[in-house]
Amino acid sequence: MIRTTVHQQHNLLIPQEKHPSRSLELNSCERECFSLLQSCKCMKDFKQVHAHILKLETDARREGHLLTVCAISEWSSMDYACSIFRNISDPGVFEFNTMIRGYVKDTDPVEAILLYQEMHQKGVKPDNFTYPFLLKACSYLSAIKEGLQVHGHAYKFGFGSDLYVQNSLINLYGKCGEMQSCFKVFENTDQVNIASWSSLIGSHAKMGFWNESLRLFTEMNNEGLWRADESTLVSVLSCCANLGSLDSGRSVHGFLLRNGFRFTDVQRKP
Repeated sequence: MIRTTVHQQHNLLIPQEKHPSRSLELNSCERECFSLLQSCKCMKDFKQVHAHILKLETDARREGHLLTVCAISEWSSMDYACSIFRNISDPGVFEFNTMIRGYVKDTDPVEAILLYQEMHQKGVKPDNFTYPFLLKACSYLSAIKEGLQVHGHAYKFGFGSDLYVQNSLINLYGKCGEMQSCFKVFENTDQVNIASWSSLIGSHAKMGFWNESLRLFTEMNNEGLWRADESTLVSVLSCCANLGSLDSGRSVHGFLLRNGFRFTDVQRKP
């Protein structure tokens, strides 16, 4: 395993997918419309801008930008996003990924999995951005059977060593109680980061392996390459409470103080 230092870890938590339309040149009217899209605060604003854009003869590839705003924004509507998606004549991997991500964000994991199946049936080749959100959908449902199939697909398409895919697999197996598989993926992860450790530690804590969770936390700290995040600390404090380990709890409390955490930061985490 390659160890990623605390200074590098923040760049490895969330995959950033570039929109294909960014390489296209926009005319002045289109630039104005897409600028208005970025300023939308609710579905009413979006629908007004969308209606205006429909009057323009825009490149079909730019429909993906509309889809992204509608599906991923805080005020998103997956019903409306679906209507945009179904009107795209030949949706590609970016559009499918956006819809899968939107359904996961909207806590509708079943639709996310069904859309992946449709993507597969239509011969649209997935990429490394497809699997983290798809695996998250499987973890929401504790759908280990589907998760194993997705794991196989990820390796088949050459994304088995992708960091985001590996972290998502650690999270999936941990939530499904498959601790051996969870640890095996962690051990085979090419470039471990704080998200990898957090998923591993949190999974053991949720399954009641409190001593093992604390051991892993100690191992992580001893390596000195990572700074524990709030999610990890919540898991560790939960272990201390369940074990009735006052000394361990005080040790974690000291860690919080030394690293500038406020108690409310940790307390707010689920």
